[in-house]
Amino acid sequence: MTQTGTASKTVFGVPVPVALFFIAMMLPTAVSVNLGGLRLSAYRVVLLVMILPMLLDLVSGRRGRAHVFDFLVLAHCGWALLALINWGGVAQGIESGGIYIVEFAGAYLLGRLYIRSYEDFAAMARAYVGLVLTTLVFTVPEALTAIHILHDGISGAVGGPMAPYIEPRMGIERTFGPFDHPILYGVFSASSFSLAYFVIAKRQLMNFSGMAKVVGVVLATFMSASGGPYLVLMMQGFVCAWQRVLGDVQGRWAALFSLFALAYIAIDLFSTKSPFHVFVNNFTFSRESAYNRILIFEFGSAEVARYPLFGIGLGDWVRPVWMSDSMDNFWLVTAVRYGLPALFLLLALLIGLVWTVGQRKNLPPEWRRARHAWAFTLFGITVAAATVHLWNALFVLFLFLIGAGAWLLDAKPDPKKGRMTQASFKLPFRPAARLF
Repeated sequence: MTQTGTASKTVFGVPVPVALFFIAMMLPTAVSVNLGGLRLSAYRVVLLVMILPMLLDLVSGRRGRAHVFDFLVLAHCGWALLALINWGGVAQGIESGGIYIVEFAGAYLLGRLYIRSYEDFAAMARAYVGLVLTTLVFTVPEALTAIHILHDGISGAVGGPMAPYIEPRMGIERTFGPFDHPILYGVFSASSFSLAYFVIAKRQLMNFSGMAKVVGVVLATFMSASGGPYLVLMMQGFVCAWQRVLGDVQGRWAALFSLFALAYIAIDLFSTKSPFHVFVNNFTFSRESAYNRILIFEFGSAEVARYPLFGIGLGDWVRPVWMSDSMDNFWLVTAVRYGLPALFLLLALLIGLVWTVGQRKNLPPEWRRARHAWAFTLFGITVAAATVHLWNALFVLFLFLIGAGAWLLDAKPDPKKGRMTQASFKLPFRPAARLF
């Protein structure tokens, strides 16, 4: 173990809390402790232990001054708590809302407070990609033999359920890794693509060791045989290619989003189906899956229209009796459960943070690569989340990754490696030195 400039002990360069969080995410939910009606999975235990110390660090400013995005996180959590109290009463609402706050705010703060420099970010990227590549030792045989080595091995050791049967695709078994579903494993793997390409391979095609890791991430994603993870990979690959070709062109990102807007308008004008229908039909494996997602959107959005302010909490949503209660759309689930204000606060956090970090000028090359890796990862997950729900380990990973880029707001390069200092860059708002 070593000591960083932010006084955090590290393991292979990764702060210990982050290392424990990564390890905990790799354990199936069968590795849990039940307290009454509350299930404490391994990653929940880590976040529960860390939440109060992290809130104290945030208030004290020990790991960087609080800013508006921290307030957006707390505001989202507060609104979700009110929505759950509105649904289930004070006792049930506080129980369900409390664990949601631990997951949402806890995972964000872990990335926000413990990834405070380029060195921290690069070490996190290496650890994350290393975990993905390690799973290949188990998931390649799993795809060929249908023996779910990690999931069933760990679950069986603690008396948990075995992996459910899911039909093979493309001639291979869909791999679970240590997760509860192949989609979770696939998105976990795909989300490391930009980190491997920009931070480890450093965009250099002749960096054979780095590019081998990029290929390994692609292979791990392929083993899941799931449309959502493939979409995460494709979106990252697309913006990576856009950046590589037009890296020196001013206004390239405005041009890209203008193209997206024009494509949306063209589909809306000239197609007999809505842009959402076209998107779902072309980015799912089967007609049945696409049709189900369209129905989910129609009935789910109707639920939002009926309960726009506080949603329906954890209650059941109106749908045909033959439809599953599974809602494969993270953004829609957020609005249905907690209301539109909770969704808008989350989007403001995500879009606002990425946009503000993108305004920094004159960063060193490695910092720009880290920014691309972080922003492209979030972009891929954000698009795919319209076709998959982020739950359990994948949900907290998403929030952790959002927080893991916040150092780019106020840190600046320092000749003394590992020390974080405040940048001369000014935010478009005034950061608070204290929350209270």
